[in-house]
Amino acid sequence: MKQVGLLFAFALAVAEENAAGGKIVTAPTCGSSGVLPGVLFYLSSEEHLNEHKILRALATAGLIGNLVKHNASISGAEVGCQGEIGTACAMAAAAMTQIMGGSPTQIEYAAEMAMEHNLGLTCDPVMGYVQIPCIERNAIAASKAYSCAVYALSSDGGHKVSFDQAVETMAETGRDIQVAYRETGIGGLAKNWEAFR
Repeated sequence: MKQVGLLFAFALAVAEENAAGGKIVTAPTCGSSGVLPGVLFYLSSEEHLNEHKILRALATAGLIGNLVKHNASISGAEVGCQGEIGTACAMAAAAMTQIMGGSPTQIEYAAEMAMEHNLGLTCDPVMGYVQIPCIERNAIAASKAYSCAVYALSSDGGHKVSFDQAVETMAETGRDIQVAYRETGIGGLAKNWEAFR
C-alpha cells in the first residue's frame, strides 16, 4: 500500500497544484498533468534515476503525446477525458517502459495498452471545474500507467492492436460521445452531483 500510496501522492500533488492555480506543466493537458510527472517522480525516487534518463523518458512521452495530438485529439472538449487522461497514461506508460530498459516494441505496447484501457472515458467535471473527478483520475491513471509498463516489460512486446489503431479508435469513440459527456459540465457526474446536492 505504501508504494501505491506514494505514486498516488505524487500524481495528486501536481493535480492539486493545477486546481489551486499554481504553476504546472501540461502533460499533455492541465486536467491530466499529474500522471506523467507522478510516475517519473516516483521512479526517480525509487530507482535513483539520473537526469539523462528522465530527459530520455520525457522525449519518449513527448513523442507519444504528439502522435495522439496529431492523429486524434488531446482535448476533453473534443473527445472526452480519454483524450486527456488516456494520452497522459500512454505517455507515462511509454516513458516508464523506456526507463526500465524496454524495447521499442514493449514501449509501443505499453502506450497502446494504456490508451486502450481508457477508451470511452467521459469528461464530466463537477461545476465545470477541472477538479472532480479529474484529480482522482490523475492518481488512478498513474497507477494504471505503471501497471501497463510492468505488463509490457513482462512480455516480449508482441500484441494484436497497434498504438495507432488505439489512437484512431479513441478519435472515433470521441466523436461518438454526446456533447454532454465531454468537457461541458452538463452531463454525467456534473449533472448528477447537482441533482443530489
